Amino acid sequence: MNIFISWSGDTSMKIAEEIKNWIPKVLQSAKPYYTPSDIEKGTKWEAEINQKLSECVVGIICLTSDNTEKPWILFEAGALSNRLDKSKVCPLLFGIKKSDVIGPLARFQLTDFNKVDMFKMIKSVNKSLDDKAIDLPLLTEMFDTFYPKLEENVKKILDSVNNPVLKPQRSDRDILEEVLNIVRKQNNQHNNDSTQLKTFQTRQKIYNKHFINEQKFDIGDLVTFDGEAVGEVISSTASLKTGVVLTIKMLQTGALVEIPAAHPNLIKLSK
Repeated sequence: MNIFISWSGDTSMKIAEEIKNWIPKVLQSAKPYYTPSDIEKGTKWEAEINQKLSECVVGIICLTSDNTEKPWILFEAGALSNRLDKSKVCPLLFGIKKSDVIGPLARFQLTDFNKVDMFKMIKSVNKSLDDKAIDLPLLTEMFDTFYPKLEENVKKILDSVNNPVLKPQRSDRDILEEVLNIVRKQNNQHNNDSTQLKTFQTRQKIYNKHFINEQKFDIGDLVTFDGEAVGEVISSTASLKTGVVLTIKMLQTGALVEIPAAHPNLIKLSK
């Protein structure tokens, strides 16, 4: 006997797999079916899933808090109800109440996931086996043997959803150390800024010392040194150490000499 298990969403899928593996342990002649992924639902719906729906005699719908209105659940529930009597369609409620189910799904006989209701459901499924149904005492024994493990596994799945893994809470000491590190970095940055400012101010003083009172010379200016030799400025260089240094070509000899522009005996001749 084929049993179609409908699901939608990650939590519902994990529970559906547990139900699929559990049913044959209690009812050996039962053959549960469910699609292992939404992708396979999409690509194989027309062929495989429609075939399975046509072959099933019982439908189980795994309902969770996040899928009671999902299209796949509603679509498969509708397909099951078109083929089967409502008593053969069993929505199982995991982590939700019957009052949470609205719309088309509310028309079915809803089953809470607990030992009493699950036994009622499995008895109903057993009756659908006709000549392959097992006696009630044996069914009860098989159910009592394998239900606790199913309940444990489903509880773990639901707990993982209701209690997601949280990052460990940081201690006050960790928070304080982080704040201190931030303050230290800010102080270091302030100190670096202060050092850079002092460096700039020092350089500015040196610049003023060397450049502020210097004569202004242009390339091509004629100059005289000590009022005697005359030359032409052909280039100039500047540094914080020496100030502006002129390269002068002496007109009489053609020699090149370098003289600081601030030299008191260097005089620019008027053109």
